[in-house]
Amino acid sequence: MTQEEIKEFKETIARTIIPIVQNMTEEQIRDIIKIVEKEHKDLPDGFGNMLYEQILIMKYNGRH
Repeated sequence: MTQEEIKEFKETIARTIIPIVQNMTEEQIRDIIKIVEKEHKDLPDGFGNMLYEQILIMKYNGRH
């Protein structure tokens, strides 16, 4: 990913996902990501883990 793509990816997470996951447990977040990965086989390997990590960083550090 380019720096611009990374920035856009993080902004999208902050805008669309963080408001939803604020009151969810880490297990609930992980379960949803697993469902999405199963339904979208075309996602790159490791995407779910990367997304999960970014969600947790933003959720707990308030970076959004």
